[in-house]
Amino acid sequence: MLTRWSDFGFGDLGRGFDTFENLRRRMDRLFEEWDRDTETGLLGGTGARQRLVTWPAANLYDAGDAFVVQAKVPGVDRKDLEIQVNQDSFTVSGERKAEAPEGYAVHRRERGGLKFSRSFNLPSKLDPAHAEASLKNGILTVRLAKAPEAKPHKIDVKVS
Repeated sequence: MLTRWSDFGFGDLGRGFDTFENLRRRMDRLFEEWDRDTETGLLGGTGARQRLVTWPAANLYDAGDAFVVQAKVPGVDRKDLEIQVNQDSFTVSGERKAEAPEGYAVHRRERGGLKFSRSFNLPSKLDPAHAEASLKNGILTVRLAKAPEAKPHKIDVKVS
């Protein structure tokens, strides 16, 4: 006797919904694991479990007349950083070098070298001529002045 069977359950609606429900649960679990792995900031891993992390971690603030970005770049020297500002975006890139001092042998390397580049799109135009950057204690602070037409304007209310 032959029995008709469909993986998606077109002949049997109950079985089809179970299959799609199982697929949805598996996809949810996959994305939850991805989010958890990237939030904890784990690098490395093996095989299919290798994790990707956005680096450097950054905070972006709107200070009214400018945007302020603070990014963690520990171990990166000032001369190894490059910042490019466009009309409504900017990019920070650089390299953290992991070289042993001259005359020393490496016995363990847990913090290797790293090349990075990260771009930010901003909601208004910038004035690249008035951008400033500073590096202190591994924190890169970039102040990006807004273009004059993008700055907030105060309007006085007159009494009539």
